[in-house]
Amino acid sequence: MKLTARHFRWHEEITALARREGWTVWEQSREQQRPHDPTFFAAKGTAVIAVWLRSAEPRPSRVPPLDRFAAAGVRGFFWSPADLPKARVVLVSGDRVEPAGAGPDDAA
Repeated sequence: MKLTARHFRWHEEITALARREGWTVWEQSREQQRPHDPTFFAAKGTAVIAVWLRSAEPRPSRVPPLDRFAAAGVRGFFWSPADLPKARVVLVSGDRVEPAGAGPDDAA
């Protein structure tokens, strides 16, 4: 999936925030990104998260499989620009990321 300028800016904003908060970020090749795969994985302390980013407004109704890596202890998040406050909470909390079923994206 080729990223548009809007996708690219959103992607850069979130990955830069994650890195500023001390996360190590592993990104997919942007030119080869598939919609059902996470945009990136990040690790900080004992927390590992998988993040799917979408830049559509309003927030897309189709949610990727956030529990795809749950068996390995990896929490999934799906964020669009409207979710920036939720993303900040998760990225600032670091290794205190809440377990599945108790996080800010569970109602999504």
